[in-house]
Amino acid sequence: MALFDRIKKFIGADKHSPYINGYFDKSNIRSAVYVSSVIIILEVFMIINISIRQFFEETRRTDEWFIVHISCFSVLLLTAIVLFIYSICHIKKLSSNRRIWELLKYVFSIVALVFGIYISYLDYQKGEQFITLMTMTIFVFSFVVWRPIYSFLLLSVTYAVFFWLCNRFTPATFATKINLFIVFISLLMSAINAYHQKLKEAEKGEKLNHAHDILLKLSISDEVTGIANMHYFRSQALDLLHDNSVEVNNLIFLFLDIENFKTVNEKYGFWEGNDFLKEFADMLNKVFKNSIVAHFSNDNFVVLTKNEAIPEKIQTLKRNMLGTKYDVTLGIKVGGYRPKDRECLPVIACDHARYACYSIKKRYNHDYCEYDNSMADNFYKKQYIINNIDNAIKKERIKVYYQPVVNAKTGKLCGLEALARWDDCEYGFLSPSDFIQTLEEYHQIYKLDLYVLEKVCRNFVYAKEHGLTQIPVSLNFSKLDFDSTNLVDDVEKCLEKFNVDKKLIHIEVTESTLSENDEKLKAMLKTLHNSGYALWLDDFGSGYSGLNVLKEYDFDMMKIDMKFLSGFSGNQKAQLILKNIIIMAKELGMSTLTEGVETDEAYQFLKKNGCEQIQGFLFGEPMPDEDFYRKLNAGVYQIEL
Repeated sequence: MALFDRIKKFIGADKHSPYINGYFDKSNIRSAVYVSSVIIILEVFMIINISIRQFFEETRRTDEWFIVHISCFSVLLLTAIVLFIYSICHIKKLSSNRRIWELLKYVFSIVALVFGIYISYLDYQKGEQFITLMTMTIFVFSFVVWRPIYSFLLLSVTYAVFFWLCNRFTPATFATKINLFIVFISLLMSAINAYHQKLKEAEKGEKLNHAHDILLKLSISDEVTGIANMHYFRSQALDLLHDNSVEVNNLIFLFLDIENFKTVNEKYGFWEGNDFLKEFADMLNKVFKNSIVAHFSNDNFVVLTKNEAIPEKIQTLKRNMLGTKYDVTLGIKVGGYRPKDRECLPVIACDHARYACYSIKKRYNHDYCEYDNSMADNFYKKQYIINNIDNAIKKERIKVYYQPVVNAKTGKLCGLEALARWDDCEYGFLSPSDFIQTLEEYHQIYKLDLYVLEKVCRNFVYAKEHGLTQIPVSLNFSKLDFDSTNLVDDVEKCLEKFNVDKKLIHIEVTESTLSENDEKLKAMLKTLHNSGYALWLDDFGSGYSGLNVLKEYDFDMMKIDMKFLSGFSGNQKAQLILKNIIIMAKELGMSTLTEGVETDEAYQFLKKNGCEQIQGFLFGEPMPDEDFYRKLNAGVYQIEL
């Protein structure tokens, strides 16, 4: 800070913020209550006192003296009463006119100082000290914290006038001059000190108030889009639902998903993506006026609005999105949920609307869908799965089934695939497609995959203890496992705990979950591979990125998706594709395993064209480990040594 600015701040010549001005006003008004009440008491006492003294001969003064002093005391009393009444009204918020306060502040100060000058001048004429002036000056500088420059001017003018009057009557002695100067300096320093202390308090309060405003804004608004966050949305939605003047049946919760938004981030960058989300949030506020709009997460938004012309409003949003500056085709999917009563919880309503939205994600001719009874059944099942996965694992309701894998050339058993089966007390056997997809959607799949790993390791221990042959097992891991846990460490710890050889564990990762740009996943898979685990690429051909990921990742085995065998018989194209995939895999240094083999024709074709391993119902369905060992002992399978 420059010297000139420091001087300005010290003397109070700088400009204050509205907050600091308000802080000073509030502080001064509170002080005004105390000071004015004290003066009212003093002046009433003095008026009563001199009035009583006039009735006694020994204390009686001249009528002129009495009238002058009664007048002075009355004027000061009246001014103090007015100041007291206004201050009380201001504190109780009955009045908040700053101009009136400024006027009263100056009027009271001038009256008090003039009163002090006059009474002290009269005392000086009688040879007494200027106590009244000192008292009035203290009162004035007690009830108002003046800027230093104003304190200096007020004190200088007041004491200069007093000195001039007194010196005209009787030339002031050296002692009087010194006393007057000492009082002047003392009061000035006290006023300056009070100002800077109050200023520090005000500045500290302003910082705290600013921090509070920021925290308040963060607590109710989303930092990316600036609109409401979900915490505030749920609060506002509850208030609206419980408002008896609102017809609940006319309301609807909407969940909006922006399609292809990921491309905006990839093509234009993260910050441009955020700018688009802000722009979209503005669109929502304009299209859904007088509604509660919030940013749910990523490229998802929620709205609580009147159930009026929703399809038309969605079309308006789509047209507005076409007018953006981005050279990316963007779409929108919207799910709706109508609350049944005032007890509807916003968090549940948003989940229902989201479920309806995701049900049309791949239906390109549908932009809007409302939650219905069939969705309610599916939604309940999903919630049941999420709420019961921990208990199912704890009570071992989830079983590990094994499906045989055979050597294509010899037909002998060379491995097993571990598959999860959930035998539920309410639903019976839950479909793997149901609970696996749900667990992935809610990022809980790691619980299942780590549980299956541990069960497989325990079965290896059991087999070893009972002299049974230990057969390599492949296990499926979701890409989400690598995000939710430190999978490398978890796998290592589990195998060390049960003393299982790494060669007995094959780690399968589904092709459709892989990405060219996922550096974290690449690094973790590389660590597993370097640690001695065999990596298998599962369901090759099920997605669209198969050829791209082959150049980015190193796998030991390619599992060819069973979809290639659909309509295999007589389908020359399917046979040609399979043949060339096997050739390509070999040239890339990978072995091949084809799953879903159900006919001898398909088996013979794969065997002829060099596919090393086969899996499918032709060689056995998934079965519990006890059933597998029973068949093994019965000679159904021969183990390849």
